[in-house]
Amino acid sequence: MNSREYRQWRSKRRAAWIEANRKRNHPDTEAELLIEFASKWTPFGGATEEEILVHFGMTMLRFIERLWQVIPESTCTQDEIRILASVYPQPRRADGRTSLGVTGSSSVARQLDRQTH
Repeated sequence: MNSREYRQWRSKRRAAWIEANRKRNHPDTEAELLIEFASKWTPFGGATEEEILVHFGMTMLRFIERLWQVIPESTCTQDEIRILASVYPQPRRADGRTSLGVTGSSSVARQLDRQTH
């Protein structure tokens, strides 16, 4: 192994160590990936169907449903959740309720208020 290869190997090893030991923002890796991906695309109006399919292998509707399943367990701030809600609105069921079981346009904020108080 020459010096260049050694530096690359050492750099990759250090990056892997940092990633393995960093403090997680969310309870599990899948939740973190979903929320980070969704957050990254919020300035652009959300990710496209194609991007979601390529990264997660699911439809837009399934992605949004899964996103709202992991958000209540996450450590997202209320501002982050409001931004995500504006770009990825919760799908409504036939009875008019959201996947969190709350009706109304600010259902995410009310659900969070109940959890934090």
